[in-house]
Amino acid sequence: MTELIRSAEATVLDKADSAVTVGVFDGVHTGHQKVISEVLERAKEAGLRRTVLVTFDRHPMSVTRPEAAPVLLTTLDEKLSLLQGMGLDVIFVEKFDDVTASTPYADYIRNRLVGDLGMRQLIVGYDFHLGRGRRGGSEALIEEGKRSAFGVTVVPPVVVEGTAVSSTRIRKDVMEKKMGRAARFLTRPYFFDADVESGGGMGSELGYPTANACVAHSEKLIPPGGAYAVTVDTGGASYGGMMNIGLAPTVRCDGRESIEVHLFNFDGDLYGSRLRIHVVEYIRDERRFRGREELMDQLLRDSVKVRRILEKKR
Repeated sequence: MTELIRSAEATVLDKADSAVTVGVFDGVHTGHQKVISEVLERAKEAGLRRTVLVTFDRHPMSVTRPEAAPVLLTTLDEKLSLLQGMGLDVIFVEKFDDVTASTPYADYIRNRLVGDLGMRQLIVGYDFHLGRGRRGGSEALIEEGKRSAFGVTVVPPVVVEGTAVSSTRIRKDVMEKKMGRAARFLTRPYFFDADVESGGGMGSELGYPTANACVAHSEKLIPPGGAYAVTVDTGGASYGGMMNIGLAPTVRCDGRESIEVHLFNFDGDLYGSRLRIHVVEYIRDERRFRGREELMDQLLRDSVKVRRILEKKR
């Protein structure tokens, strides 16, 4: 079972010899998965007692360059939910603040990674940089490994469909509604967690009751407006369904887009619950309808199309 430790709790760790990786791991995509597999393999080969993944409680750029910080593929909670199923012994969540940002990479390695975490092997992605000014690139880390007696493995990029997998590439695909391509890079459909809030009840009147979903995390990437095929985890079961993202007629959820999800073969009340919405495929643009009958006709066509898509994905 993976142990989750916050940086304030570093002293509870013993100094077991460890294979360690460090990174943002936004999205936990196939490139990140390759790095984690390498951590597990290196630990086994070297006979180390522990595998440790170090990540941060926020994207470092939100501190170092907030005006350029990217939207997130995974919030911290979403990221941890994925990482905790990957066979690591410890996930160490580092608080990233001005102090962390200003720490030279050699000091961070010696004090935190070697001193607190007992690092004997460091495994990082090809584009990883550590420490103040991002000065701890691959060559610098290898040199520091020679000085501080730990091995360094730099994992090359994973290439899918002729493209090096990266969080930046996946963000672009989601914003372009290329959900299938994003899923191939992630090895799963893109998802977001959302809380169900009260709605106006119009969906029920039309025969398509919807859960009105609110994403509270303002930095989370939500796909652009339109209709999508989705699967939804409710906490107790999973359902296929269709989702519409658009501008709400009244401002709610901090003024963000309205997210309405209709679940197939579901009968119950989701109000107050948390959903995990997996975005399988983009269906059509958001549009304004001339009347109730036209809207109902479109919803019927959407339902038929989405059911066919989800059936093929089984």
